[in-house]
Amino acid sequence: MVCAYLRERGMRVVERNFRARGGEVDVIARDKDVLAFVEVRFREEDGHGLPEESVGPAKRRRIVAAARAYLATIPPDSWREARFDVAAVDGSAGAPVIRYYPGAFDAKGKIL
Repeated sequence: MVCAYLRERGMRVVERNFRARGGEVDVIARDKDVLAFVEVRFREEDGHGLPEESVGPAKRRRIVAAARAYLATIPPDSWREARFDVAAVDGSAGAPVIRYYPGAFDAKGKIL
């Protein structure tokens, strides 16, 4: 569902569930010449907080580690910049709703 959402917004999904030592990235997409490392979080019930709130410091560090490993596998001139996005899928109201946060945190894991 999130991949379809990204495609509808003109992004091209290049990798799903990229795993590297120390972390994983749910979706890697291109937004023109920007690589977006997308963390997808889903909540079916609202009793546990919002899905985007579950991307804590440790999770951000693991995403950044996996992103660095991915960048080491592609030519350096194939991308201009990278960002870390969060796609929050909220299914508590019936039909899932996606809230998308481009540039949600930086490479040091700091929330922007």
